[in-house]
Amino acid sequence: MDMKKYPYYELAKAYIPYQIMGKIYCPEEALKKGTIFPELYMPYKPVKK
Repeated sequence: MDMKKYPYYELAKAYIPYQIMGKIYCPEEALKKGTIFPELYMPYKPVKK
């Protein structure tokens, strides 16, 4: 790719917050919820229009 022809654009940045190992789900609950960390559990709730 000719960089003189195409300027450099930053398309995205990754942001990964620090995770402190604290409370965790038991294995059965973690499999149901898809994560072992309660802080990361965010079920999808559709918006009613």
